[in-house]
This record gives sequence, structure tokens and C-alpha cells, in this order.
Amino acid sequence: MEQRLALVQRMTELLGEGKFIYGGYKNQPTLPYGNYAIERSDNYFADDHVYFPIKHYIMRVVTPYKDFALEAQIEATFEELEIGWNLINDEDIEQEKVHAIQYVIAMVD
Repeated sequence: MEQRLALVQRMTELLGEGKFIYGGYKNQPTLPYGNYAIERSDNYFADDHVYFPIKHYIMRVVTPYKDFALEAQIEATFEELEIGWNLINDEDIEQEKVHAIQYVIAMVD
């Protein structure tokens, strides 16, 4: 849980107050913004006991254009907090005139 809280704090510093949340937004905030949600768990367990509760989250960040500097800061944050990650999507969304990146991240919760 400490990793997740540290990640939320760091992403809030990068994006702004109220611009990084769990789940979805009721009203779309101003750019940039992000969110994350659990995708699945992959716990390490044996003998009816979970030794390491590992959760995989999908994390999405939306910006007005491809922001290489912000992406580098996000990825440096993953490394700093020792969060496993993979970039799974990096695309312009023409209909909304925004750029979105998505990561799958794994944390011992």
C-alpha cells in the first residue's frame, strides 16, 4: 500500500491536485490528468496463506500532446518507487484532440 500511496502523491505533484484518481472521472478535468484502476491480482501464495499480495493496475495519463518530459518523469517515478511497469498504449485520440499513454504497473500491496 505504501508504493501505491507514494505513486498517487508523486502523480498528484506532476499533474496537479485532483488530477490523478482511482477509477473514472464524473466530469473530465482540464488537461493533463490521469487515473488508475486494478486490472488483476497475481498473489504469491502457498499453504492457504498469501505471502506477497501483488496487484496489477492500468494507469492512464492524458495530455494535450505527446509530452516526452512528463513521460520520462513518470517512468523515473516508477523506477524510484521500485514499481514494475510496461507501456501498453501510446496514441493520439483524434476525436478528443488529446494524447494518451497507458501503463500496466505491478505493486506489492
